[in-house]
Amino acid sequence: MEKISRILFFTSLGIFFLGASFLYGAFAYRGNHPPIPQLKGFYQSLKSQGVESYHLQPSRGQGSGVIVNTRPDNGSLVFMGGFFDGENQLRLVRRDGAVVRKWSLDYLGHFPDPATRPCGHVKDPLQTDTHGAHITPRGEVVFTYEYCGAVKLDQCGAMSWSIEQPTHHSLIPAEAGGYWMLGTYEWLASEHPDRFPPFSMLVARQQGPLGDRPLRPVVDGRIYEDTILRVGENGEVLEEFSIPELMRENGLGALLTIGDLKRRELVHANKIAELPAAIAEAYPSFEAGDLAISVRSLNLIMVLDPRTKEVKWHQAGPWVRQHDPEFRPDGRLSIFNNNVHERVAYVAGRTDLSLPRTTNIIAVHPGSRETEILFGEAQGEEMLSVIRGEHEILPDDGLLIAEFDAGRVLEVDKDRQIVWEYVNKYDGTQVGEVVSAGIFQAEYFEVEWKTCKQ
Repeated sequence: MEKISRILFFTSLGIFFLGASFLYGAFAYRGNHPPIPQLKGFYQSLKSQGVESYHLQPSRGQGSGVIVNTRPDNGSLVFMGGFFDGENQLRLVRRDGAVVRKWSLDYLGHFPDPATRPCGHVKDPLQTDTHGAHITPRGEVVFTYEYCGAVKLDQCGAMSWSIEQPTHHSLIPAEAGGYWMLGTYEWLASEHPDRFPPFSMLVARQQGPLGDRPLRPVVDGRIYEDTILRVGENGEVLEEFSIPELMRENGLGALLTIGDLKRRELVHANKIAELPAAIAEAYPSFEAGDLAISVRSLNLIMVLDPRTKEVKWHQAGPWVRQHDPEFRPDGRLSIFNNNVHERVAYVAGRTDLSLPRTTNIIAVHPGSRETEILFGEAQGEEMLSVIRGEHEILPDDGLLIAEFDAGRVLEVDKDRQIVWEYVNKYDGTQVGEVVSAGIFQAEYFEVEWKTCKQ
């Protein structure tokens, strides 16, 4: 009898607490009382974690914020693009890391109409990111969403214009005004089998034998063809021409067959650089306004005359899966050499930090084709950026490097010493991507950094 009474007592007690919990839960939910806000935050963090992880890489344990700053502050500012504060963001910082201005980038806000949005599949702003950005003397920012359009904002974030077609990777100001950008368009190989044979013919034949070896199916037979865009100051597309067509017309069509068939890309162009008039004399074979084009899938750098469409020079390797060629004042091209293939170095989308850190900045002389590593691989210079990455040549012959996978920006002097370093730490084990970086002297800007209304 005593045992039955004990069971009834604990059962009643359990029912009482269960009922009380239910009643308080209903009360808390309606009034947003604890622990409802905490549970909502936890749920949202779990919900967004998969999207945010696209912008994160494993930390190399290099600290947080400005971790090296050995030069006197001369008032210069560093402009960076990447994943900051849990969002796509552009920011301008002082050498001590203090933020002068930041631009929060909301893709859905910048392209609100799904019917004209270049990337209709994007339902969350973090499903895309930026790649290619510039800041003007008036404090405006111009940037590309990767394969998803381009935007110009004023210094307070109000939109000046947008380009509602795919743009990607690269955006630079043109000396004649406006901008050079990369674009792309897609077409069905089955409808145009003779456009770029034999590449397109292989893709069109999604199934069936090639001799005694079957072809691997290629989804729907779509091919992506990269283009070069010349864009006016007001965002109008003034000219667009195909990079693969340029290659074919200049006798380089055979290279297209070694492109990335799995990704259905003919070239995967990833950077444009323009030869400035101020240093053009250092390049006897080129002229001011010529463009250096990086074609990652072919390990290829080309120098193109955009007026005549003549390829004046090209070379494949020794760089591997490279980015960002730049014209140097000494008559050489320097290149951000990733020097690794993502199919080897990525595990579930994350960098394998057990691999050697072989990324470097390499220079090549277009005439002699001699190469020299300017920074990287040596002790204290180790870098590993499996994808992306860029560099800027500084007036004192130093370098500013954005090491994408490490979430790191470093300034290196002419003696290869790191004099400024910034790490975009996300949490104890991860860093946020840093896509781009540039140094600007204070006198570059023609505006005061006014307070912006929220």
